[in-house]
Amino acid sequence: MLFFRRRKNVQSLDQERSKYGTLNHRTVGVTAIELDKIVGSVDRYKDFDQDFEWMYRKPDRRSKNIEEAMARGEILPPIEVFELGDKYFVMDGHHRVRAAKRIGQEFMDANVTKLIPA
Repeated sequence: MLFFRRRKNVQSLDQERSKYGTLNHRTVGVTAIELDKIVGSVDRYKDFDQDFEWMYRKPDRRSKNIEEAMARGEILPPIEVFELGDKYFVMDGHHRVRAAKRIGQEFMDANVTKLIPA
């Protein structure tokens, strides 16, 4: 008997931030963050599942090139994320997050903007 895991989209930052009311922004800067704490997206939450695999399309050449570059150890620009609570939401860098997860990285550099309840 085959069992299929139901794939869930990554979380939406808008849905998460609606739980908090007014939020202040604080620029943290570039730091290493845990990939397991990247749970959502600012605007592409319908494109990726919770493992940052594509929901409705096959990986394109760009995705494969990024994964191959990361596997070779090439340094790519940091991703851009919002931090809310203990979770991160990708603003820019979805392909890099996907590639990092696929090659088994635990951390990656990110330019972090922290959202703090007022």
